[in-house]
Amino acid sequence: MVALPKPDWLIKGLLTRGTSALLFGKSNTFKSFLAIDIACSVATGHTWHGQPILDLGPVLYIATEGGRGVATQRIPGWMEAHGIPPEERNNIHLYPQEVALDDDDAVEDLLDACASMRVQRDVVPGPGSPKGAFRLIVVDIFGSSMEGSETDHETARAWVRNLNRIVRAVGCTVLVVAHSGWGDEKRLRGHSHFWGSFDTRLKAEGDMKALTTVLTVDRHKDSDSQGRWGFRLQTVPVPGHEDQTTLVPLLSNDVKIAQHQRLGGQAGTALQALSEALEHHGQAITKPGLPSDPVVTIEQWREHCRHRRLAANGKPEAFKKAFDRAKKGLIEKGLVQQLDDYVWKVDGST
Repeated sequence: MVALPKPDWLIKGLLTRGTSALLFGKSNTFKSFLAIDIACSVATGHTWHGQPILDLGPVLYIATEGGRGVATQRIPGWMEAHGIPPEERNNIHLYPQEVALDDDDAVEDLLDACASMRVQRDVVPGPGSPKGAFRLIVVDIFGSSMEGSETDHETARAWVRNLNRIVRAVGCTVLVVAHSGWGDEKRLRGHSHFWGSFDTRLKAEGDMKALTTVLTVDRHKDSDSQGRWGFRLQTVPVPGHEDQTTLVPLLSNDVKIAQHQRLGGQAGTALQALSEALEHHGQAITKPGLPSDPVVTIEQWREHCRHRRLAANGKPEAFKKAFDRAKKGLIEKGLVQQLDDYVWKVDGST
């Protein structure tokens, strides 16, 4: 056991070779732009904002959504912005179809494709092996990388098993891009088995209006969990398309994410209960006045408050007063909104 090799960095302080990593955050936090920035850095050997690339090599980008934009706008825009010569842009590849990581046959097809691409690139005789085909594989985005439900136990087990299978078979790092939970932005959406399976977790917190984002190391399983980088998204032209632009992250030390004060007491308990209700029951409902994000009914929220013992003595009248008081206070603070029988959290409430 002690003779096993120590983990080596792919990008110092950010990603480790031959491991699984998660990049998660709310919508509009520029997760995909950060993933492309990481992928292109590994593919070209261009330092990742001062952090050295310790094992540059081919990268496979699996874009389960918006693949055309990734291939024709975002990656070329990054290459142009960083001054990468055309002859050095051939190390990044786009997987031409979706992949369901909970489907053994789909994963087998992916590994066959990796082996085929290695044979073509390295001119290896015979059927070849996927081993060494890529240094990094990016899966963007998590929710579209499975046939089953994100909350299903069997789906989660199969997905995690096949993710680790890809890591071993290809000998690469796999980076998965994902949305955070509807009710809890501090973790991944879906079954808890997903959340604990990654060797590294990276969190993106962004400001869509300001075009800024912060990437934080949430966890390294076998290394110090430190690292925090602020970025401004620069608008750059897409080469060959004068009428098109894309965004490229540029390191900026003055970019910070505002820290939100955590609530205590019954208000804090009620807000956490709302997070749990949104995670378990949240649905996006088309109705004037409701947000595009998921909402829950007041009764669903109330039930989770009961589970959390919002009223210490448990008496119905005491619970009703405590719930009404907490709901009114959270709405007045602008942390929760209500329309008819529906409630939801406002962005930034924790």
